[in-house]
Amino acid sequence: MKKNILWLSRHTMTQAQFEDLQRIYGEVEVKTFDKTVSSWRDVAEAGADCDVLAVVLPPAILADLTNPRNNSKPVIRAKANRVPTGNTIVNPATGKEEEEYRFEHAGWERVIKIEVVTEDL
Repeated sequence: MKKNILWLSRHTMTQAQFEDLQRIYGEVEVKTFDKTVSSWRDVAEAGADCDVLAVVLPPAILADLTNPRNNSKPVIRAKANRVPTGNTIVNPATGKEEEEYRFEHAGWERVIKIEVVTEDL
């Protein structure tokens, strides 16, 4: 049975990420959502017709989304390795040369629970 997956990110899903989702879930259809969200409710609404929520989110929203009282769907996120390319680039913020890196897909992980404890300063 085909799995419908919400991809909530400002980045386009890579071919490696897509192929890895197929390895995990079999036949998949990905629904892209690249808008800014302000709460877990926005994510739940965007993924109402999806089986899995693949997200890039701030910790506080991720904590609320993985709370079983708010959402029962699996929440996953992509893992990546930062790999040096062997090239140097000029950092526009500093004007200095530095090593260039690329990000390489390193799998998916299911987010079970996130706890965020803060204190105003």
